[in-house]
Amino acid sequence: MVSSQHKLMGFICSAIVYFISMAPSVASEIENYSQTVTADACEDITNSDSVQNAEHQAIDKASLAAVKTSGIIQNKYPELKADALDLISYRIIDEYMSDVSSKAILSEAGRICVNISANININSDELAKLVQEHKDGDSSVEQIVDIADKVSNDMSFKPQTLKEKKLLYIRNLNFWNGTDTNHYKDLLTGLFSHSEYFYVTEDNSIADYVVTPYLNKAEVTEIDKEHHKMQIVVNIEVIARNTDNFVPITEEQQHFILFAADKDEQEIADNPLRKLLTRAAQELSTKIDRYSASYLENSKLHGK
Repeated sequence: MVSSQHKLMGFICSAIVYFISMAPSVASEIENYSQTVTADACEDITNSDSVQNAEHQAIDKASLAAVKTSGIIQNKYPELKADALDLISYRIIDEYMSDVSSKAILSEAGRICVNISANININSDELAKLVQEHKDGDSSVEQIVDIADKVSNDMSFKPQTLKEKKLLYIRNLNFWNGTDTNHYKDLLTGLFSHSEYFYVTEDNSIADYVVTPYLNKAEVTEIDKEHHKMQIVVNIEVIARNTDNFVPITEEQQHFILFAADKDEQEIADNPLRKLLTRAAQELSTKIDRYSASYLENSKLHGK
């Protein structure tokens, strides 16, 4: 295993995102594969590993096992070699797996086991492209597309005056070693700036809500001499000041990406990190809106 945490400490102040464009193939009939998958996996906890790190490794293993045991690839392409199967499986996890949930099913001294469940949605044309690209163990840098899932909120109680809107402050992105960077401050500010219930403020001392994003993990594993796999784990925490019944909210997102070994890891990491922060911020913004609507409703009902 090749760790890249030390390489990512300076982190992505100016990143060039690599894209590849592939011409769509023409198929007379495209078959859709939609399947719910599940698998278990375990990881030993060594003296140098935290329980959380071991859990992330177990989730990684379980995700790979879930795709490979689903039969989606093998049923269509039984002739694939083991290394090609692994590479294609990682691409499916990265690009075609959604609604991933995980839970610890065993936690004891020196060992943790998890169960994951997820949905895979891929069609025969997309699968054929992956097989064509990886059947000989050759891979180019994959295209990562940022998809922002828009959530609509129909709230019956909305602020009628400026005074009724709360203030939200966004901290710098914190790293696992206690350092931080403001590199993603503008991204997060934009994501939290469209609420009807709060404004983003630059003054921490007057904020009602405080948002703290964390990069908990950014690790590279060598798959083979030509391919590396990067796993990134982020979470964003929101606390509310002067509100007794507000329970801090944390949204965690993780993602791993297959990339060519000769590519710069900092440049490769920037785009998936932005995607994870976007997903987490959108989820949290919606939850803050719902809490704010409930708070506003209770205030109005009780004449506050």
